[in-house]
Amino acid sequence: MVMATTKPLTDFERMLVLLREAGPAGLTPNGLALSMNDLSRSTVNRRLSDLVRDGVVKRLGAGRSTRYLSTSPFTLADIERYLERDPLERAPVPFDEALLSGLPNIDADKARRLEQLTGLAVATDQKFLSNFLIDMSWGSSLLEGGTYSDLDTQALLQYGQRNPAKPVEDAVLVLNHKSAIEYLWTHRDITVGNLCEMQSRLTDHHDLPQLREIEHFLPPARRGVTREYEDVNLHRSAYLPPFRPGTGYITQALELIVRTALPLRPVESAFYLMTRIPYLQAFANGNKRTARLAANMPLLSGSLLPISFVDFDRSLYLRGMAAFYELGSILLIEQAFIRGYLKSIIRGSRIPVAMRVSGFDASAVAARLLEFVNTGSIPSDVLARAFIDPGRAATNRLKH
Repeated sequence: MVMATTKPLTDFERMLVLLREAGPAGLTPNGLALSMNDLSRSTVNRRLSDLVRDGVVKRLGAGRSTRYLSTSPFTLADIERYLERDPLERAPVPFDEALLSGLPNIDADKARRLEQLTGLAVATDQKFLSNFLIDMSWGSSLLEGGTYSDLDTQALLQYGQRNPAKPVEDAVLVLNHKSAIEYLWTHRDITVGNLCEMQSRLTDHHDLPQLREIEHFLPPARRGVTREYEDVNLHRSAYLPPFRPGTGYITQALELIVRTALPLRPVESAFYLMTRIPYLQAFANGNKRTARLAANMPLLSGSLLPISFVDFDRSLYLRGMAAFYELGSILLIEQAFIRGYLKSIIRGSRIPVAMRVSGFDASAVAARLLEFVNTGSIPSDVLARAFIDPGRAATNRLKH
């Protein structure tokens, strides 16, 4: 399915080919250096460090026992070349039930390291909720193409003031998120019923005539229920979601997703729900919105900060979901999730005044924490290290 190229492979691509061919055994740095003898050992080491930092390669062991494994059957270049093609030129990709299993999922080590970033976390109490309602309603609406800014969202949710210069549907999109998030806050159990209720709230058109033909909204009979007789076609995608009218298959598959998510670690469960609900296209509309809220169920239940999707890279998110739909690859969407969750963690943390006046740079700290999550290397920067809770790491080791 990947577009052929006549260009010579880069050093990174050659290295990834060797690692993919090595399979689960991986290769040692010496083994890679022998196979790439046109490069110096220092260059090989630098290339490996870059690939590990980007999440494309995983490092196991230490010292002479260090080995490197590929985390994806595709290189980043493979995926980008594939996605550059017009969807109409890509071969149709039918639904694959095997992708509803727990794998592929976010790397378990990366998930555990994300769970360690609670060193400065605030309590997820009512005060936190008032800010989170604004952040998530704004962030998730932006991913849907909404035009409301953070200040527009705050004015609407806190003071009931709609921006008259922007479409009514964008205001309703934000208000529907608020309603669904409030429901989520008191209904954190992962159940089909809770997913359906959130989807219903997210797609409510409130009997407003001007919203009845807007794609974000649904009539009452199609809200809060899994689709049965609706066939869905995704815009700008070659993926063909399942359509088995009259069989109850979609409901059964959503029940399978719930059962699969329940025993997973919080971060693994969050990533799984965020990707599998839209892959199934469980509902006639609102699948990605529902999945984003659902991702917070295991996080909140696991006493972790939720993900607001503010500062989420929209392009990386959409390309990542497309790569998962059509190639079964999580390489892009995993990094979109990690980067987005890191920014939510920083937003949801109490940054001491002493840190703020010491030159705290949220973007720089996020970059250092991204390297920690992808590689396991403890940041040298004291500001980044403050987010890492060693006690949580010890608890994780005892539990697993």
